[in-house]
Amino acid sequence: MKQKRAEELREAWGDAPCEHPQLAKVYDLGAHTGSFACIKCGHMFSFREKAELAAARRA
Repeated sequence: MKQKRAEELREAWGDAPCEHPQLAKVYDLGAHTGSFACIKCGHMFSFREKAELAAARRA
């Protein structure tokens, strides 16, 4: 997902809760930024936060 698209999703979503069903790699100028974004609300996650979210779902 492009970084601009993640920003648009965040603005449109607002403060509503989201379960972050799927995360996508974030790209800027064609290069992976190292971040991930929720495809539903656009919330940004670091690699560590992504791993913590996955671990919490397995528990």
